[in-house]
Amino acid sequence: MAKEIIKKSVVKKTAIKETVSPKSDIAKSPAIIVPEIKYCRYIDKNIKISPRKIRLLANSVKKLSPQVAITKLTLTNTLSARILVKAIKTVVSVAKNNYNLSSESLKFDTFRIDEGSKIKRMDKSHGSHFARGIIIKRHSRLTIIVKGVTK
Repeated sequence: MAKEIIKKSVVKKTAIKETVSPKSDIAKSPAIIVPEIKYCRYIDKNIKISPRKIRLLANSVKKLSPQVAITKLTLTNTLSARILVKAIKTVVSVAKNNYNLSSESLKFDTFRIDEGSKIKRMDKSHGSHFARGIIIKRHSRLTIIVKGVTK
């Protein structure tokens, strides 16, 4: 009796192995595709506006998605908003066309505004009233990195 039970269990195992082949498993189950995350970068090294003016808007926008950020910035009437709209549109278009990223999956990874070069000049009319008559024109550097999933 013990021999018959062992034979039945062996028969069941071999029957299962024969009906399921490795090729049929691969054909039936869909391939799991892991989305690849890519980064796209935009750098402008010489923007003729002070970094503080751009940071005021950039800090409120960098938490949003790029599409929502563009709509919010188009309603803002400042020079820094116009500069940021152009930069964000450029990053989104480069990410779509060159890196094949879907526009719905794009998010800001880093949004960095640094101080660029300064132009200093003397103004005799101000004389010794402030800063020894030196006028400083500040420039800024803008770096935007966007991450997204390939199509």
